[in-house]
Amino acid sequence: MTLVRVARTTARLEALEGLLDLAIRAARESGADADGEHDVRLAAEEVLINVINYAYAGGTPGPLVLRARVETGTLTLTVLDEGRPFAPGLAPRPDLAAEWADRPIGGLGWHLVGKLMDEVRHRPLGEAGNELTMTKRFGPAASPSSNAQGQALMQIEVERRGDVTVASVHGNVDGMTSAELNRLLGGEVAADGHRMVVSLAGVDYTSSAGLRVLLTIVKDARSRGGDVRLAAVRDNVRKVLELSGFTSILKLFPDVDAAVASYAS
Repeated sequence: MTLVRVARTTARLEALEGLLDLAIRAARESGADADGEHDVRLAAEEVLINVINYAYAGGTPGPLVLRARVETGTLTLTVLDEGRPFAPGLAPRPDLAAEWADRPIGGLGWHLVGKLMDEVRHRPLGEAGNELTMTKRFGPAASPSSNAQGQALMQIEVERRGDVTVASVHGNVDGMTSAELNRLLGGEVAADGHRMVVSLAGVDYTSSAGLRVLLTIVKDARSRGGDVRLAAVRDNVRKVLELSGFTSILKLFPDVDAAVASYAS
């Protein structure tokens, strides 16, 4: 059986959540387990946020279509826009071995898409825009994660432990929440909180938008003589950090106490 789900909307940030819900539902219907759902959500967000941010840059946001073709064991996502032509294959490859000071802010989205999906194809439509197709294959159907839809809004709790700022983050860190995270953490660093621990015990998902925030905050903190260290990183987030080479430039600790204590040594 083949099932096709289609969402047609305008390329605005407020449309992203509904589009991602469709992608997650389609992944589940194709037989994805929790890891598969995670990979599909992340790849879909990277492509969709690219269209939202850049396809209609400088003009009125135009059409954005997400089509999900559901087959047993296979999901095909197609994203269509009528914006400026682009060529993902020409995007610069990130240097995952570069030191933190040499890392550009951004540039990881297409890298993650290529790593997480089995096939990625782009077809320029001339003046009619772009067509981007991604395919993900799954093994035997597994029980879907119970919280793939309806994630709680991001929450951040900040406390000071001596001269160390501890920020505990709860919820997804993605294109819809990263700006607020950047504002709050950046404000703490600027307000003499440049020795920081970020607890990710309550975060099960981050996209490249979250990575951009981390690198921005790390660069700011280190320029002020401090640092940003991560605590209680969950498996899905660790996977994204490893794929992006961030585990070589950020220190990870099993819990907040260990991360705070590391500043004393």
